[in-house]
Amino acid sequence: MTAPTNPAERTSLAGGGAPREKIPRGMTERVGKYGLLIFLIVAFAGFSLARPSEFASWANVKTTLDQQTPVIIGGLAVMMTLLTGEIDLSVAANISLSNIFLAGLTTNDHISTPVAVVLAILVSTAVGLLNGLIVVKLQVTSFVATLGMATLIGGVGLAYSHSTDILTVPSSVTAMVQHQVFGLVPLAVVYGIVAMLVVAAVLRYLPVGRKLRAVGANPRAAALTGIRPGLYRIASFTFGGTLAGIAGVVLTGQLGSATAAGTADALLLPIFAAVFLGSTAFSPGRPNVLGLFVAALFLAFVSSGLVLLGASQWVSPLINGAALILAVAFSTWAARMQARQFRAQQLRQLDVEDAKVSGGSD
Repeated sequence: MTAPTNPAERTSLAGGGAPREKIPRGMTERVGKYGLLIFLIVAFAGFSLARPSEFASWANVKTTLDQQTPVIIGGLAVMMTLLTGEIDLSVAANISLSNIFLAGLTTNDHISTPVAVVLAILVSTAVGLLNGLIVVKLQVTSFVATLGMATLIGGVGLAYSHSTDILTVPSSVTAMVQHQVFGLVPLAVVYGIVAMLVVAAVLRYLPVGRKLRAVGANPRAAALTGIRPGLYRIASFTFGGTLAGIAGVVLTGQLGSATAAGTADALLLPIFAAVFLGSTAFSPGRPNVLGLFVAALFLAFVSSGLVLLGASQWVSPLINGAALILAVAFSTWAARMQARQFRAQQLRQLDVEDAKVSGGSD
């Protein structure tokens, strides 16, 4: 197929119809990158003015950061698979499994807290590894595989706990999460920050991070460069399982208990809403750590602010659901815009080459 030489044909390929006014590229990029951060600042300022004594306080900020830590770490787990073009719907159930195992190992089986923490994280890591093997080796789509796994490990949690809630855990479990660092923030927040820094460093500075992105962008091209897409998909699910296990440990220390039915239903929507909403900021169209963090805080502050203003408790799931839908819609729109800009750039390059050829022939 030859490149179109007629300007009208090129205009049609670039977007169709009559020539359009060019939107300032710098403006659209800034809005795309920093729009969510601006919304967060505006929302925080607005609720602070409306409820200064309740909302605009360090106690409220600290509580929000603490409560969102399992969501943020769980979001990092989801990010790992999304970067390779897969999706893990079992993350929330895996967090719940870690919660149940840690509570049961320390309370019912009387295993020391450090050993129980390691075992709980290993269990969740094994779940992630199993997800990866099912997807890569058995060629089951990640949506179906992880959805089935979420149900399966929910049954495992019920079997392990004998369908009985664990109402209290040893003080050593809660202390390792709730202890205040310099009286400012609980250790849970520190764990969340460390997890974000580690994931960000891996994705930005280590070769494995670039290879994960390459697999997600174009697995065939990645394979031609010597990267093994299947291996990196398995690794992303496994590392995601480890992060889910850590999130479950943090959750156990925060709650000081574990329910037999688990906490997956309460975590699933907030995690995915934060991940997809975060992918609209800083690196639009691509999951990123900073976007996830800002999105989780934005959703939490808006929900808590509206509740303080007298809204009902159903407002929180309503906001999370709406944010998830809008974020996916925005990501789809951004992908179309990027494709259109790429086509327009190619056509401009053709115009430049044509001008050089015409000038040379003259």
